Amino acid sequence: MIDTILDPMIWLVIVGLAHAVMGVIIPLDWSDDTSKMVGGYMLLTTVTMLYAAFMMEGEEQARLALVIAGPVWVWFVIMCSQSLEWTMGENKTTMTWKENAPPLFIWGMCALSGLLGSGWL
Repeated sequence: MIDTILDPMIWLVIVGLAHAVMGVIIPLDWSDDTSKMVGGYMLLTTVTMLYAAFMMEGEEQARLALVIAGPVWVWFVIMCSQSLEWTMGENKTTMTWKENAPPLFIWGMCALSGLLGSGWL
């Protein structure tokens, strides 16, 4: 059971799709060029994650999950601890722990599954 819960492939797919839908597609403002450019660039992470999920296996897959998700999780921690603000179009958002708990959890689980499957521990 624990092997299924901590399978890097599952977390790569979950995080990749959640990142695409919640982080890019839903908030995308098609009338704002900056929003389209940032959204397109962010979709590259999803493509990389889905590639790692479906075209790799074993330690190689786990290490790539860790290398992709680990720095993103650390960056979320830094942004929330400093309450950084970012603006997309006219919307201004402050990074808070409460609002970012779901992405912190899924990115953290992806990184953890990668770390545990990487053979580095």
